[in-house]
Amino acid sequence: MSKAEDLAKEYAEKFILTVDHQNDVEEAYIDGYHQAEKDLELTWEDIKTIDKLLNQCVDYSNPYQEVLKRFKDFKERKEK
Repeated sequence: MSKAEDLAKEYAEKFILTVDHQNDVEEAYIDGYHQAEKDLELTWEDIKTIDKLLNQCVDYSNPYQEVLKRFKDFKERKEK
């Protein structure tokens, strides 16, 4: 499951504790999914970081793959 789906499921499960109606649960899941997508979208700061990483990785045979790896590592450290 993707991170967005995990967050949406978590949001829906919290909602299930207080609501018994299936339609409300589905709506909560959808709302949670959309919120997770917003939380995971790139910001201008992210693009700036990616640009800096790309400048550092120009000598790699596949710089974009290396930038992606480093950016994911950066985001994980930032979230902790």
